[in-house]
Amino acid sequence: MDDRVYGDVMLDIETLGTGIHSLVVSIGAVRFRLDSTDDLDTIRDDARSFYAVLDTEDQRYRGRVDDPDTLAWWTKQSDEARQVLTDPSEDTAGALERFSEFCRGVKRIWGNGNTFDNAIIRDLYKTYEQDYPVDFWADLDMRTLKYLWNKLTNWRSKNEPKIRIGEHHNALDDARSQVLQIQQMYRELKGTKYGA
Repeated sequence: MDDRVYGDVMLDIETLGTGIHSLVVSIGAVRFRLDSTDDLDTIRDDARSFYAVLDTEDQRYRGRVDDPDTLAWWTKQSDEARQVLTDPSEDTAGALERFSEFCRGVKRIWGNGNTFDNAIIRDLYKTYEQDYPVDFWADLDMRTLKYLWNKLTNWRSKNEPKIRIGEHHNALDDARSQVLQIQQMYRELKGTKYGA
């Protein structure tokens, strides 16, 4: 994979809590270019995608935790979204090694919230005594961009690009949707239109 073409990664995780030490159920990620225009076909390129369902029991043994409110929240999600809770899982240490390899050469990792995706995964790397794929200054937050986009395009803060692929709360589907949203916001902040 040419990191000069896809130097950014959008990360999304599903967890059993909202704190830094939460059990991580799955990781989804997509390599992309901020200044590019992906569409519903190109964003599904498996060569640019990463997905792993993680072993939460080993994480729990190492001190990671769940949260009763998040467990209750999961019971209200769709059957398709909850499927991840019973899907076959892989060794967490091995999945993190695969994710690091997937991120080799990237310049930035984006998450959806400055205290969630990137922060929790960075802490999971510490739990497994592995090095996180990028330095701390290369962790970026999509919600901050969304806030600026709302302000600069005179939208109310509750509005956002309405681009959705696949199932809500599937880490890979969410990461793909977030790439399309962030590319749209970037284009609009630069004053260009879709497809230009």
